[in-house]
Amino acid sequence: MKKIELIREILEKKKAEEKRLNLKVKEIKDKRKKELTEEMATYFSEVLTDPDGDAFMEVNDNYSNYIYFKMKHEDYSYPKEILTLSLRGESFRDDDISKIETGFYSTTENSEFELNRMVVIGKVGQILLDYSDDIIACWNKVVDDFKKDISKTRKALWAKEAEVRDIEYEIKDLERIALKDKLLADGVEFTEGITLGARWNWDIRNVMGIKVTRVTPSGKSYDLELQVKSTRWNENKKDYVEKIEPLFAKAVKAYNVDTAVSYNKERIKS
Repeated sequence: MKKIELIREILEKKKAEEKRLNLKVKEIKDKRKKELTEEMATYFSEVLTDPDGDAFMEVNDNYSNYIYFKMKHEDYSYPKEILTLSLRGESFRDDDISKIETGFYSTTENSEFELNRMVVIGKVGQILLDYSDDIIACWNKVVDDFKKDISKTRKALWAKEAEVRDIEYEIKDLERIALKDKLLADGVEFTEGITLGARWNWDIRNVMGIKVTRVTPSGKSYDLELQVKSTRWNENKKDYVEKIEPLFAKAVKAYNVDTAVSYNKERIKS
């Protein structure tokens, strides 16, 4: 088995491990969100169990910490957000929260929905007056309980991601070397025509094959033997016919050739 094939097998195993660690991070964060939701529900149970308000709560602890209160509205196919609690630290760098900020819209509408919304906001406001310190302490405790597991798993994930990147770079480097060796030996053929920038003002189109016949002493340019497809009128057949003919190009930048071949590597005949 070729070296590159063995490395690809290793890469697939590393990617499987990376996926497993990603799922583990998500699982831990889902557990944390579930526990936060359950703990917060104990403080706002009066709001959530009121049959007239028809309100429910949604916790977001992913990148920013929010508690959303929503209510069903007959004019909407989705629950309408009525109040947001933003849980913040003294700065955006702080993991622990130290304050709760409220956010809600104002209106002059006096519908049953809006009046019930005002009731819910009032009840939440009273709960915050009575228990905001306890809510903050409870939130911080739950987050702290999961912090060690999340940090440990994330570090393992980041290390695995770095391993995957390193192996991918190694594979790309081996592929680049293999392609260059092939160009210098028998050349490469394409399943369909590609475009090669031979000069700044000369693009060669419908290139079906490339072979390097000479490398300049600096290694920065190639002399090439190209196979180029063209369409010409055939008087005998009274039709246009395709023909592949050789074309020789001197001192083409190696970068242009390597880039064109690499970009079209999926079109190279095996």
